[in-house]
Amino acid sequence: MVEFRVFGALSLSTGTGRDARGLVAQPRRLALLAYLAAATPRGTHRRDSLLALFWPELDQPRARAALRQSLYVLREVLGPAALVSHGNEEVGLDFRAVRCDVVDFRDSIESGHLSEGLDIYRGHLLEGFFISDAPEFERWLETERAALQEAASDAARTLVDRCEAGGDLTAAAQWARRATRLAPFDEGVLRRLIVLLDRLGDRAAAVATYEAFAKRLAADLEVEPAAETKALLTAVQARQTVAPVDPSSATLDRARRTAVTRPRPMHRVVRPVTIAAALAGLLLASASEWRGRPWTRTVTAHVRSVAVLPLADLSRDTLHSWFADGITEALVTDLGRIRALRVTSRSAVLQFKDTASFRDMVRELHVDAVVEGGVQRSGDRVRLDVRLIDAASGYQLWADRFEENDRNRFALEDRVRRGIVAALKVPVSASEERSLGTPPTSSPEAYDLYLRGKLGARTVTPAHLAGAIALLEKAVAVDPGFAAAYAELAHAYGQKVFAVTPGDSGAWARALVAAEKAVRLRPDLAEAHYARGYLLWSPAYRFPHVPAIEEFRRALALNPSLEDAHHRLGLVYLHVGFLDDAIDEFQKALAIDPTDRLAEQRIGVALVHQGKYEEALRIFRQIPSDKNRDLWHYHVAWALLHLHQDSEASALIEQYLHQHPEDPGGLLTSARAFLRAKQGDVHGAEEDIRRAEEIGAAYIHFHHTASRIASAYALLGRPGPAVAWLRRAAENGLPCYSCFATDPDLDSIRLDPAFVAFMRDLKAEWARYRATL
Repeated sequence: MVEFRVFGALSLSTGTGRDARGLVAQPRRLALLAYLAAATPRGTHRRDSLLALFWPELDQPRARAALRQSLYVLREVLGPAALVSHGNEEVGLDFRAVRCDVVDFRDSIESGHLSEGLDIYRGHLLEGFFISDAPEFERWLETERAALQEAASDAARTLVDRCEAGGDLTAAAQWARRATRLAPFDEGVLRRLIVLLDRLGDRAAAVATYEAFAKRLAADLEVEPAAETKALLTAVQARQTVAPVDPSSATLDRARRTAVTRPRPMHRVVRPVTIAAALAGLLLASASEWRGRPWTRTVTAHVRSVAVLPLADLSRDTLHSWFADGITEALVTDLGRIRALRVTSRSAVLQFKDTASFRDMVRELHVDAVVEGGVQRSGDRVRLDVRLIDAASGYQLWADRFEENDRNRFALEDRVRRGIVAALKVPVSASEERSLGTPPTSSPEAYDLYLRGKLGARTVTPAHLAGAIALLEKAVAVDPGFAAAYAELAHAYGQKVFAVTPGDSGAWARALVAAEKAVRLRPDLAEAHYARGYLLWSPAYRFPHVPAIEEFRRALALNPSLEDAHHRLGLVYLHVGFLDDAIDEFQKALAIDPTDRLAEQRIGVALVHQGKYEEALRIFRQIPSDKNRDLWHYHVAWALLHLHQDSEASALIEQYLHQHPEDPGGLLTSARAFLRAKQGDVHGAEEDIRRAEEIGAAYIHFHHTASRIASAYALLGRPGPAVAWLRRAAENGLPCYSCFATDPDLDSIRLDPAFVAFMRDLKAEWARYRATL
C-alpha cells in the first residue's frame, strides 16, 4: 500500500521497497500526484485539464509527451496498480492501492468522525510547496488549501459544541484551543475558549490566552481586539459570572477569519479567480513573512507617496541573496521617475527593515502606502508576490503575483511596476512611460553586476567602494552602452576621491570619463545628470555653481524622487546664499528620506545664516552628535557663540579637539580662533588661525574654515586679512552674499573700503546667479 501524506511535511512511502526519493525530488511530478490524490470530485481526470494545469507553456504535442513521461515515472515508483485509466483521455489514482491523508480526512469529516479527521490534519495542504510556470495549479492549491483549513476549523468548533453540551468542559477547552490554532484571528472562537477556561476556574489561563491573542493582533494586523472581547476579559478579571458569548455576533470577527470564503461542500472544487486573488495575499503571508492584513479595499486617490520595503528573499539561496535587493532597488528607481508620485529612498526604508511596528514605520516615513512582497527562484523561474498596503489603516489595497523566466528580468520588473502604478491610479506622462519602458541594458549579466555595485557603493568605506567599482567596471565592460552603470561608476569614483583618496588623479579622471559617457548615452537619465553635477561642484573646478545647479535641476526634472539630487542642490543653494531655496530642497530631501540627518543639520545652518540661532540650535541638538561628527560640533559651537553662550561653546570645542586633535578641515580650530579673538586673546587666536590653515588647506570644504578665520580677524580689528580670507572663501566655493551681508561677526569692518568693494562685487555675482537661475 502506498502512503502519501500532503498535510504538513510531505511524505511518500511505497511499502513495496520501491525507492520514492527520486519522485520527491521532482516537484512537477510530485504536484501531479498530489492533484490526482486531493482534487475533487474524486476519480479520474481528463488529460487535457492536466496539461493546462501543469504544462501551460508547452504546445499540445510536447505537453502530452511530458504528461505521458510523468505518468510512466509515477507507475514505476508507485507500482502499476496505483494508476487507473478510462480510455485514452482520463487518468486517476486507484485509492485501493494508494492511501492519502487528504482522502482520509475528508472521509472522516463527512462521516462525522471529527476527532479522527483532526488527528489526520497535521498541517496545511502542501505547506511551502511551489512549482514554477503553473499558475492554474497554484490557484487550485490555494483554493483547496483554504477549503481544507476551513473544514478542519469547522470540525474543531463542532467538537467544542458537542463536548460543552455533554458537560465535558475540559475536552471542550482542548478543542477550542485547537480551533484557535486553525483560525488564529477568529475572535468568536477565542471568546469561547476564554469562557471555557473561566468556567473551569483557570482564570490565569483565560487572561494569558487573551493577552497572547492581543499581542498577535497588534503584531500581525496592528489592530486591537473587538469591544466584546475586551468586555469579556474585564468580566473574567473581575471574577464576575461570565455568560456564553455568541461567536457570530460581531461582524468584525468574520473579517478576521483566516478563510475569506464561506465553508464549501467537500465534494466540490471552486476555482473563481476572485477567490484565489483574495486568498493569495493571505495564504502567502506565512511563507513570505509579511505583516498580514487580510482586508481588501479599493485604492483611493489620496495615495501619492509610497515606500518600497526590501523584498523578502524566499529562495534561501545565499548565492543570489542580493537578487531580491536588486529588484527592490529597480522598483524604487522606476517608481521614482513618476512626477506624480513621491517614493521614499531605499536608505530610509532600510532603517525599518527589521522593525516590528508597521505603524511606527509609516509615521516616520510620512507615506500614504507601502509596497511589500517576496521573491522566490526555482530553477530558471522567478516568482514575485507583491502587495500594496494602505499606511493609515493597514488595509491591503491590491495584491498580485508575477512570474517569468530569470532571463526575462526586465519584463518581470516592468510588469510589477505597471501593476503597482495601475493600482495606485497615478498619472504617467508619455515621456515618463517611454523612459520607464526602456530596459537599462540588453545584458542580464551586466544588469546584475550593476545592481550589486550600486548596492555596494551605498557604504562609503575603502573596501565597499573598491568592491562596488570593480563590479561596475565589469558591468560597462560587458555592455559598453549601459548608461546607468556609467553614471553609478562615476559617482562611486567621485565618492572615492572626495572621501577616501583625495589625491587620486587616476580615479578622478575615470570618474569624469564615466559621467560624460553616461550623459552622452542617455541624455534622459536622471542619474547621469546627477553624477555630472556631483563631480562638477568640486574644488577641481572651483565649485561652478550655475552649471552644477543646472545638472541637479535636470536630474530632478527626470526623477523627482532622487533624494541625493535634492540634497546636493540644496547644498549648492546654501553656499551661494539662496537660503530659502536651500531649506526647501533639504525639506524635499527629508520628505523622501526622513532619516537624512545631514539634511536636517543643513537646514540648521541656513537658519544660522538667517540669524535664527535658537531655532537652529534646537535642530542641531535633535541630531545625534555622531552624525557627521566634525560638522555637528562646528555648527553647534557656531550657534552657541552667536547666542553668547561662550563657556558652553568653549567646553564643546575643547572636548572635541582633545578627542580629535587632527580636526579635519580645521573647522573646530577656526571656531576656537574666533572665540579667542572675541575674548581678546590675540596670540591664541593667531596660533589657531595658523594651525587651522595648516591642517585644513587640502580639505574639500576649506571655505567654511576660511570664513571663520575672516570673522576672527574682523574681531581682532584687522580688516585687511579679514577681507582677504573672505575673498578666499568666496572664490573657493562660498560666495554667500546673503550670509556675509547679515553676519554680525563682520559688523566691525563693514565701513572698510576693501570690505565695501568685496560686498559690491559679491552682490553683483549673486544677482547674476539669480538672473541666470
